[in-house]
Amino acid sequence: MTVEKDFTESSGNVFADLGLQQPEELQAKVQIAYLISQIINHRHMTQKEAATELDLTQPKISNIMAGRLDGFSLEKLMMLMVKLNRDVEIVIKKKPRTREHAHLNVVYA
Repeated sequence: MTVEKDFTESSGNVFADLGLQQPEELQAKVQIAYLISQIINHRHMTQKEAATELDLTQPKISNIMAGRLDGFSLEKLMMLMVKLNRDVEIVIKKKPRTREHAHLNVVYA
């Protein structure tokens, strides 16, 4: 017996797939928060040490590391990357003709 399942292919952005407001901003925030968490872990910092370095409270560091980003703007997360000695570049370019819509993308180099 073969069971057929209906599925919808992902757009590549889970927030858009869920129909949330500003899905590209949400995805960019999550990507940057993930990178912040990776840097903190790579440096073997405690949340308290990270909070001191980033001028935040330990609970805010905990929120970033858990992906709870309601209290953080995209700009704030980018400035935290600067405080972690990472250059942040914003590049604006015309979208390719092959894509219907322009998008926001985070690239870690």
